[in-house]
Amino acid sequence: MPVLGLLETDVLYPDLLEDYRSYGHMFRTLLSELDSHLEFRHYEVQQGELPQDLNECDAYLVTGSKTGVYDDAGWIAPLSDWIRQAYREDARLLGICFGHQILAHALGGHAEKSDKGWGVGNHMTRVEHLPVWLNDDCSHFQLIYSHQDQVQQLPPGARRLAGSEFCENASWFINDQVLTFQGHPEFTPEYFRRLLERRRECVGTELLDAAMEAISQSNDSERIARWLLEFIHLPRT
Repeated sequence: MPVLGLLETDVLYPDLLEDYRSYGHMFRTLLSELDSHLEFRHYEVQQGELPQDLNECDAYLVTGSKTGVYDDAGWIAPLSDWIRQAYREDARLLGICFGHQILAHALGGHAEKSDKGWGVGNHMTRVEHLPVWLNDDCSHFQLIYSHQDQVQQLPPGARRLAGSEFCENASWFINDQVLTFQGHPEFTPEYFRRLLERRRECVGTELLDAAMEAISQSNDSERIARWLLEFIHLPRT
């Protein structure tokens, strides 16, 4: 049975801890509903915990975070070093939101705060290049987003999987080794509302109200979760 390593790069706000525990546990909930045999191992990256042996897990997922890749946080450089080493040693890597950004940044691309402002709510992206290993033929997908930072430049060898006018590099991949998404398949509408209401002043009332109104519409979180699982289960070549 495959094991997914969850590299947790944030701690939830105190009022969300009891109901949601962590981003890692939100991924456990999402993926376990579709694959009851998948096992998990958690790493508290902000506390200095990183995998010491890449064979500990079959794949690793870097979660979202309030921190930016450009911030002066003491755990950013060790995580970036670990990503580069893991990539050199052919580890299978996943990234969501901050994870999507730091994987790009660490592997030779670039992420920064976007001059387009906040991207919040359900956003649709167009598929540009599907990996050859992915058994799907969809042309668009929709996920919940909450971000200011964006991947501005993809790392060498990467291909854009999906993008939009607002977020050009919304998803990217490198062969069967790296797969990332700016959107949050693990977010539920309820979690989004509870998280984003506290950010009303910095996001802006008009933008946030529009996002709140549309957040209950259906999205493709289950489809993307199945893509993550297909990636985790890929045979090693």
